[in-house]
Amino acid sequence: MGSNVQLPEIRVALAGIGTVGGAVARLLLEEKERYQQEIGARLRLAVILDRRHREMDLSWLEPGTHLTDSVDEFLQTPSDIVVELLGGTDPAHQIISAALSAQKGVVTANKMLMARSGVEYLNTAVKCRSYLGFEASVAGGIPIIRALRRSLFADQMSRVRGILNGTSNFILTEMTESGREFSDVLGQAQALGYAEANPTLDVSGRDTADKLSILAGLSFGLWIHPSEIPTRGISDIWPIDVNYAKKLNSRIRLLGIAEQRERSLVMRVSPFLVDSRLSLASVSGVLNAIEVVGKRLGSTVYIGRGAGGDPTSVSVVADVLNAALWKQGRALFHRNKILDRKLSGAAASRLEVYPFYIRFFVKDQPGIIAAIATVLATRNINIDAVIQESWPDPANLPFIVTVNPTPFNVMQEAIAEMAKLEFNKVPPLALPRLSD
Repeated sequence: MGSNVQLPEIRVALAGIGTVGGAVARLLLEEKERYQQEIGARLRLAVILDRRHREMDLSWLEPGTHLTDSVDEFLQTPSDIVVELLGGTDPAHQIISAALSAQKGVVTANKMLMARSGVEYLNTAVKCRSYLGFEASVAGGIPIIRALRRSLFADQMSRVRGILNGTSNFILTEMTESGREFSDVLGQAQALGYAEANPTLDVSGRDTADKLSILAGLSFGLWIHPSEIPTRGISDIWPIDVNYAKKLNSRIRLLGIAEQRERSLVMRVSPFLVDSRLSLASVSGVLNAIEVVGKRLGSTVYIGRGAGGDPTSVSVVADVLNAALWKQGRALFHRNKILDRKLSGAAASRLEVYPFYIRFFVKDQPGIIAAIATVLATRNINIDAVIQESWPDPANLPFIVTVNPTPFNVMQEAIAEMAKLEFNKVPPLALPRLSD
């Protein structure tokens, strides 16, 4: 392109300059010339919104970048692309909605809002002919959103599942490798910066449910509120569980799963015993992994860093570049048809069939296995194996029972009844097993 050609200017408004926002701003500046050649336009960071900007050293920004702590001033500053990296609900929702209604390009990494208001935002983007990019809302630097919306769109998805939370995966990996307690490893994760001071969203599975909601919406056209997804976290996983998992040639991983069964969509977030032969079992530490299964393509797996400033900034800036192309009329913004339908919880639980691992801690006495077998037999649940290791304390004795494939709702009923048996020291724990 000749040096005399006057390139158009595209103004970027950035809401939030914390870890990710700062990495985005630096990437836009450091790669400025290359991006200019790629998109045929000059990107200029016009305004930054952050309530703490006066406390920061932002001298590295280009002169003329306007800094503000006022949402109204931010929205009134002329811009073409708005990048929302504040997180939470307010004022993030106000910013996204206002920018879409103003026919601007919008880029967000806000998984909470996309999981709960994704249909509203996508419909507004269609109505107002706006651009909405949200690649960084799921799995940080893994380009799974773009793959689902573009590369895999020609196929019909049958399943999407994966490790969607790096904090939980780090904890489970460390418990497996070191044999330490959950609380001990959680403290290590917090010291390393992998877990928040309040880690509830991560370890409860709710963060995974938010991301699964987005993935399911893009894969199946059904946007399910995260509160409707059956969700279990990892805080009740003990070292004895990861040890028994090893003996079963498995690894415990917190998974989000959405799949079509009998023309219904079933979704769940739960720790699973994942067979070591599966790729998801080998994903360790803070890595994320997502497996997408298409009816024709089959299985494709995406693995990478799911959080942090640098990997997330790559996804955010990729959306900014796409928005810049859209602004110039040089890229078609693909929109899936969005159906806002409710999930049938009763049907979903009946259609979820897995073999299960059941862990007991009991006061040793005669008749324990017979009592458990009776509860299982009344629900037509077949025992696969009973495994008991030597243990020094007969008053608090662990053992496990594995059972053949069983509907989730039937297993939940059986667990509820077995929890009432008087020899239990703690309620039994049932985890689904994944072998294919």
